[in-house]
Amino acid sequence: MRLGRTLCWLALTLGWVLALSPTMQAASPSTEHERASSKPLMRSTVSTPVLSEKTLRVGRLSRYFQQAAKEFGLPVQVLKAVGYAESRWMDHGGKPSQLNGYGIMHLADNPNNHTLKEAARLLGVSVKTLKTDVKQNIRGSAAVMAQEARRQHAGRLPSKLGDWYTTVAAYGGTGSDLTAKWYADEVFRIIQRGAYRSAGGEDIWLPPTAVTLNRGLYERVKEVLPFATPDYPGALWVPANSGNYTTANREADGNAINYVIIHTTEGSYAGTISWFQNPSAKVSAHYVIRSSDGAITQMVQNKDIAWHAGNWDYNVHSIGIEHEGYVNDPSWYTDTMYRSSANLTRWICDTYGIPKDRAHIIGHYEVPGATHTDPGPGWDWTYYMSLVTQAPTIIVDNATSGRFSASANWQVSSWNTQKYGSDYRFATPQPISDAVWYKLNIATAGIYDVYAWWPANSGYNSATPFVIKTTTGNMTVYTDQRINGGKWVLLGTYSLGAGDDWIIGVSRWTSGSGYVVADAIKVVKR
Repeated sequence: MRLGRTLCWLALTLGWVLALSPTMQAASPSTEHERASSKPLMRSTVSTPVLSEKTLRVGRLSRYFQQAAKEFGLPVQVLKAVGYAESRWMDHGGKPSQLNGYGIMHLADNPNNHTLKEAARLLGVSVKTLKTDVKQNIRGSAAVMAQEARRQHAGRLPSKLGDWYTTVAAYGGTGSDLTAKWYADEVFRIIQRGAYRSAGGEDIWLPPTAVTLNRGLYERVKEVLPFATPDYPGALWVPANSGNYTTANREADGNAINYVIIHTTEGSYAGTISWFQNPSAKVSAHYVIRSSDGAITQMVQNKDIAWHAGNWDYNVHSIGIEHEGYVNDPSWYTDTMYRSSANLTRWICDTYGIPKDRAHIIGHYEVPGATHTDPGPGWDWTYYMSLVTQAPTIIVDNATSGRFSASANWQVSSWNTQKYGSDYRFATPQPISDAVWYKLNIATAGIYDVYAWWPANSGYNSATPFVIKTTTGNMTVYTDQRINGGKWVLLGTYSLGAGDDWIIGVSRWTSGSGYVVADAIKVVKR
C-alpha cells in the first residue's frame, strides 16, 4: 500500500513538472504539434464559447433589485447602475461615507442630500433600519427616485430609459448642476457599458444596454467653467468653497511643497466635489480623480493650502489628491485611475522638485498623527510608483501577435466586462500538459515585478497556476480568479534573465474548480 501511494505521488509530481516547466515548454509550448514542428503554436481560430449569463449565481441582491424595481416602477437598469456608481454594490457594514451616506444606494443625510430621511418617511421604516438593512436600503432608494420622477413628469413615471436621466441627476444630491450632470452621466455610462462583480457569495450583473439620453435642463450645463484656472493642464476646474481651504502663495511665500498625499474619498466623485463646495465641510483637497475614466478635477490651486492631511504642517507643505472609492473596496482603484493619478503626481513632482519616492509620495495614513487609513491596504503602491517613475514595462495580452501561444482547447471569450483588451482565453481544468505561454523580450537581466490581469467570476478557478521562468528556476503562483478581476494583480517579484523567451505560463493542471483564465500579463523592472 505504501509503495502504491509513493508511485502515485511520483506520477503526480512528474505530471506537474511536465505541465508547469517553462524549460520544457517555453521555447516550444507543449502540444504534439509543437514537438513535431518546433514552431510556436500561435493564436488559433475557435468557436464562440459557451459562457453566458446562465453561469452566474443569482442571489439575494439581484432579487432585491428586481423586486424594488417592480414595486416602484423603475427600470432595474437605473436602480442597479445607481447602486454600482455609489458603492460598487457593497453596503460597507452600515458605516457612513464621507458625505454621511449609507448602504449600497448611499441614502444620505447632509446639507445637500436628504434621501435617508425621505426614504424613511416614504417606506415607514426607521432611519436605523435603512442604514443596515440591504433590502430596505434598495427599496428606499427606489421609492425616493420614483417620487422624484413623478414630481418631474406631472405625476407619471417615465416610459423610456433615457428619460430617467434628470431623476438620477436629482437623486445624487450633489448641490450644483454641473456635479449633478457628472453624476447622471456616470450612472448612464454604467448602463451603456454594463457592470459585474462577485459580492456576498453571488454574482451581480448589469448587461450593457443602449440608451438615448434625455438630459433635459442639464443639456445646457457647460463642462468647463468660464473662470477655470487649473494648474494641471489635464484637469477640469471646480473651486472649493473658500471656507474650506487657506489662501496662500506657495512657494513664493517661503513654504516649499515637499509632499504629495494620496487619499480615498469614501464617497463618489461628484459627491466629493459637491462636498468640498459646501461651507459645512471644512475640508478640501487640491485634486479629485474619478474611478471609471481617470477624470481629474482641481478644486484648490496649488499655491493655496487645502485642508486634507489632518496635520497643519503637512497641509502647508503638500498637495492632496483624492481618489474616488472606499478604503475597504479596492475595486475602485482601476488601472485608468492609477495611470491618471500617476501622471498628475509625476507632473507635481517635476513642477516642484519633489523626489519621486515613497518618502515624499505618501498615503494619508502615513501623515504623523493621522486618524485615517486611506488609501488602505488595497492600494498597490508598487504598481503606482512604477507608473510615477515610468519604470520599464512590458505588457503581453492574449491577443498580442507572436507573443501568446495556446492550443485550441483554450477558447476565446469577450463576455466578461473585466477583460483586458478585446477578449481573453479560458479552459476547463485538467491534469494534462496544456499550458498557455506568454513571450517576453527582457532587455536586461534584473529584478522585476510580475503582474497578471484576468476577469473575475464565481465560476472561474480558485487556484489557477501561473508559472514564472526565473534565473533560479521555475516558480509557480496560485491565484483565485473568482476575485480581483479587472485590474493588475501582483504575482510577486522575481529575478528574470535577459532574452526573448516564453517566460510566463498559465496551466490547466490545478486542484481548484472552475474555468482557468488567461488574459494579460505585465512585468515592471525594479
